[in-house]
Amino acid sequence: MPGFSLTRLFEKQTTTTARPRQEPTAPRHTSTAGKTSPHWLTRLWRASHTIPAPDDRTTATPLAPYRPPPGVVPEGHDQPGMDSAPTTMMDMTSWAMGQTAAQPSWMADGLGFLGYPTLAQMAQRAEFRKPCDVIAREATREWISLSTHNPTDHPSPALPPDPATRLHALDVELKRLNVRELLHQQILDSLLYGIGHIWLNMADTPRTTYGQTLPLPLTPHGVRRGTLAGLKNIEPVWTTPNAYNADSPLQDDYYRPRNWWVQGSLVHRDRLISMVPYGVSDLFKPSFNFGGMSLTQQLRPYVHNFLRTRNSISNITANFSRLVLKTDMGSLMATGTGDEADPTASITGRASFMQKISEGQDIIVADRQNEDVSIVATPLTGLADLQAQAMEAMASIPGIPLVKLFGITPNGLNASSAGEIRVFYDEIAAFQEAYMRPVLSRLLTLIQLNLWGDTDPALEITFKPLWQQTTQPQPSEAS
Repeated sequence: MPGFSLTRLFEKQTTTTARPRQEPTAPRHTSTAGKTSPHWLTRLWRASHTIPAPDDRTTATPLAPYRPPPGVVPEGHDQPGMDSAPTTMMDMTSWAMGQTAAQPSWMADGLGFLGYPTLAQMAQRAEFRKPCDVIAREATREWISLSTHNPTDHPSPALPPDPATRLHALDVELKRLNVRELLHQQILDSLLYGIGHIWLNMADTPRTTYGQTLPLPLTPHGVRRGTLAGLKNIEPVWTTPNAYNADSPLQDDYYRPRNWWVQGSLVHRDRLISMVPYGVSDLFKPSFNFGGMSLTQQLRPYVHNFLRTRNSISNITANFSRLVLKTDMGSLMATGTGDEADPTASITGRASFMQKISEGQDIIVADRQNEDVSIVATPLTGLADLQAQAMEAMASIPGIPLVKLFGITPNGLNASSAGEIRVFYDEIAAFQEAYMRPVLSRLLTLIQLNLWGDTDPALEITFKPLWQQTTQPQPSEAS
């Protein structure tokens, strides 16, 4: 807590004399004529674009640094820490808010960080969860294959000389550590929350700040053999950066956290393998907890449009047919409402009576002289197209074909989704190369150091293709 000191708890507090209560005075204006309160959109814009002072922690802005929940950062530690003065971030925030367009729809469009509680609630809805599940499942469905070669000059005497023996040992270790399941969960977390972490559990390191804050270089001198106890997924809500370089963009660690708070323990970045599929600008990294834009947040306006369209179509379908009663309104409205009055004689009673006798009946009874009954039906043509367009717009953001996301097959003669599925598999292959390969490379380096104390430079990772050619049946020979 900034400005907090233990000595203040023991200082003698000065007593103040109670003052009589005073009523607040009205604001003074030079002229009260023509003074009106500002529009609510103006007040909303002013509130959302107020830049807090360095000591003001109550006013939130779209570019303000992320504030973790209680317990993530221990008491007495400021978060996050930067190399420059704290006022620098506030000055940059003021400059950035001055350069952006003053739009009150900032939060309505979901451009700012929604927060992990809101993202967790959104993940409970199938329209947000299903696209993330499909991408995470498809990216790890066929998994990987490892290959190497046995050169004439052996890379290291610590490695087994037989390549098949090395590959088999790596496969066994990957299964022991559940790397496939861990990577699936990390992809899911990164799509749901914007960032996913895998923590490296080393047996020779205590799970405290004293041990976890030490660097873990992936070298023969940094990782001892047999010390990799396991791997664990960490949800981003329990993590927040402690310090990062904000001085010079020429440095490699510019806007890259040096260490992370993980529920009260300070963990070096070498011990966390992070994945950020949709990164944001450096201006937004502090407010996004140094993660990225989640897929659920990108889907937010499209899912809301789909839900609104679905509910509207459901209401139209449920009320597509209406019974219209043409009656003598004057006489019915003049009918008394006493206890002895006929309840069916009033306008509301007559309408309720007609509704009851018309439900499930083939005959509707009406007065021959004073009443007339007709049925008005709303045409339902085009409603399916409106809902289909809303679903297509929602599926276009993650780039998932409708047959994969909703199980909707194309209609018409010779209609096929093979082309869309091929394009989707190409997107998954690009996702694997961009975000899964760096994580797997670090994990395999760590596993090799844990097994043999050295690494094989010829080890290659190949993602198995998702598109597999269907085997054509062989024609039977004529007898």
